[in-house]
Amino acid sequence: MKVLGFILALFVAASAFGRLSDGKATFVVKDGKIVGTIQKGFHFNKEAPAAFAMKGVEIAPLVKEESQLVFAMPTKENEAFELGFYVCDDKKTVCEEHKITYVISGGKLKPASEVKKAEVAKPEVKATTGKVHKNSHGFIENDLEAAKVLAAKSKKNLLVDYGAPWCPACVRLETEVFGTKAFKNVTKDFILVALNADMSANKPFGKQYNIKAIPTVLILKPDGTELYRALDFAPADVYAKRIKDAKKNLQSTADLEKLAQAGDQKAIEALAVKAYNALDMETAVKWYRQIDSKSDRFASAETQWASQQARAEKKSEEYLAILKKWADLKPQSFTSVTATNEWAEFLKSEKKDLPADLKERLKANSEFLEKLTKSKADTVKWVESWEVSPMAPVERAEALSMWKVSAEALGQKEEVVRIQQELQNEVRSLKLSENRPGEVMATLFYFRQAGLPELEESWLLKLEKANPHSYVPHMKLASYYVRNKAYEKALPQAKLAVELGEDLRLHNLKTLAEIQKELKQKDEAKKTIEIALAHPQVKEERFKDVLKSLEQMKKDL
Repeated sequence: MKVLGFILALFVAASAFGRLSDGKATFVVKDGKIVGTIQKGFHFNKEAPAAFAMKGVEIAPLVKEESQLVFAMPTKENEAFELGFYVCDDKKTVCEEHKITYVISGGKLKPASEVKKAEVAKPEVKATTGKVHKNSHGFIENDLEAAKVLAAKSKKNLLVDYGAPWCPACVRLETEVFGTKAFKNVTKDFILVALNADMSANKPFGKQYNIKAIPTVLILKPDGTELYRALDFAPADVYAKRIKDAKKNLQSTADLEKLAQAGDQKAIEALAVKAYNALDMETAVKWYRQIDSKSDRFASAETQWASQQARAEKKSEEYLAILKKWADLKPQSFTSVTATNEWAEFLKSEKKDLPADLKERLKANSEFLEKLTKSKADTVKWVESWEVSPMAPVERAEALSMWKVSAEALGQKEEVVRIQQELQNEVRSLKLSENRPGEVMATLFYFRQAGLPELEESWLLKLEKANPHSYVPHMKLASYYVRNKAYEKALPQAKLAVELGEDLRLHNLKTLAEIQKELKQKDEAKKTIEIALAHPQVKEERFKDVLKSLEQMKKDL
């Protein structure tokens, strides 16, 4: 496969003057698609963005090669849309961006300027990719407006999955939940939608619904009113039950707040869970406190919120009091052990000695975890009782990691070595599969915790082999090799991530430039940085840190 073998020397902004690449690309309707070809001496830039855009929603091309671009065609005639692409000359002296507005008129592709304004119809929906495209599980992909139209016509609610292909929990939902009979049965009366969170066109959705973490699954009315929100992965039977239970009482936040003001305890708890799943911990804590909850979710929300306050406003005493509260409230539970470990780690970060009562708690927890982890079945049951987030298949690895933290806080060096060996044995015994890539990606953290980098590399290479056309394993391999300072191995992986990854191309360009810099490939790094700085997304708020890094690298080089 060809990688980033040509790096552009210059990006030229559009101007009122004629440009070298003007008129070199030709687009026509062929076999129900929009096909673009290029004149000899020029090529389409595979590494630069290309998209079909209608009303602000962008759809990637079906085919993206140096000699050809192929786009899906809208179903209706006389609806204006824009084709965006880059044309470069083969001498690699210039690469210019083109954005041309077209309409389909009389079955032919015409520049919008050639069609009378009266003939150009106003689109009924904001975007279309021609026929609504559904994935293998029946989700309409990246076309929310079309899904809303279907929902309104069929009088059904929408179930929207907002995720990304690099996110382990998102991939687990895709490969382990959405295709199951349990999930399909409970969602058959919804219009299913899958939105890629990395696509610029879908960013407004994430902002509108204040989505701070993925995967987030929302149930919406056809008009967009939120009725339910779920966060994170859960096994198919658990996830299906969540949806089934939610369907019994779907209500908007406004309706729930009215009930809560009247003292409805179930409404208050529903508001607390909804706020937690939106990662609005302050609001979640407010609602949980009204019902004197002792749930693990309340513990998680309160400790996270207090941690933020402690670091932002120096309210460490309040944070420590909350950690102590949860350490004592549910002794030897997952929540209690977590709170005790966080207490010790916070004091360590503040360079403070551990008080005697904390040491006693750590010692008791260590003894408890040592006994617990001797039985995998008991360990799994203990971790599963924590209601916040399912952790299969790494329940025992997580418990061993928690024990290790307690032992480290107590300075038990020999004990830490013994736990580390047990952790290595545990992760080696996990029955993983390339057919469950999300599960593998979720386990990579524990390979690192166990000090087994070779196992992490081995599984990433297996994912690469199983998914050769996905940028994700290449991106993760590049990051792995960078962490281990194996820059020669990182370079080809980073190039493939750039080539294959339209959604995170800017991030991957930054990684590639960093690798080239480490390898003393100064000219190549400069060219990669120029491409990244010309990327249309580089000024977006979400990429401000990427932009800062690129500008600093440019100065350093």
